[in-house]
Amino acid sequence: MKNLLFLLIFLSSGVMAQYEILPFGDVIRTPIKEKKYTDVEGTPYLIDKWSKGKVTLIIGKHYQYDSLKYNLMDDKLIFVDAGKMMYFAEPVAKFELMDSKSGNYLKYKNGLPAIDALSNTSYFQIINDNKVGLYKRINKSITESKQYGSAVVIKTFHTTSSYYSLKNGIFSKIVPNKKSILALFDDKENHFDEYLRNQKVDFKNDTDLDKIFTYLNK
Repeated sequence: MKNLLFLLIFLSSGVMAQYEILPFGDVIRTPIKEKKYTDVEGTPYLIDKWSKGKVTLIIGKHYQYDSLKYNLMDDKLIFVDAGKMMYFAEPVAKFELMDSKSGNYLKYKNGLPAIDALSNTSYFQIINDNKVGLYKRINKSITESKQYGSAVVIKTFHTTSSYYSLKNGIFSKIVPNKKSILALFDDKENHFDEYLRNQKVDFKNDTDLDKIFTYLNK
């Protein structure tokens, strides 16, 4: 009987220990309260609708979800469980969100070197994760404006994007154009010129930038 009682206590403790690392709720397992921007036009999220996605925690565990959102104002990933919005109990190292328009996954990661006002916990979209990499940071802020002759203040979410390169451990902000990309691949000028002659390139298009970095990283 004593052995049976010990076994039950041991098994119960094991279940509790496993539950502690599951990504439900914040560190004290309580749902978050969504901050409402009722007087602001637009959305604080990367994608306003809930998206399917994949999550990799910093401890190495992988999960798939049907309901994920990335809040650009807070730089946090949230999910829904039993109808409640929650943060992850463990830090998220990487995540992917499905873009319903294209069907492609937008990939994000943190752990990159701190730069500007950003830390190594800030998330960047992966444009190209090669030896010489290209990453995109999307920020949202609230701007205020008035129409001429009106006293009414209109608040709107304003979106800005910045690009960063990572080469030999050096993380730098760049403007994605021919000159700045050549500076990263200074021995590939002839190859790049040939590529540009044969390919129609839009330096404002992330897919085109990904193809350029893939080509020049060969």
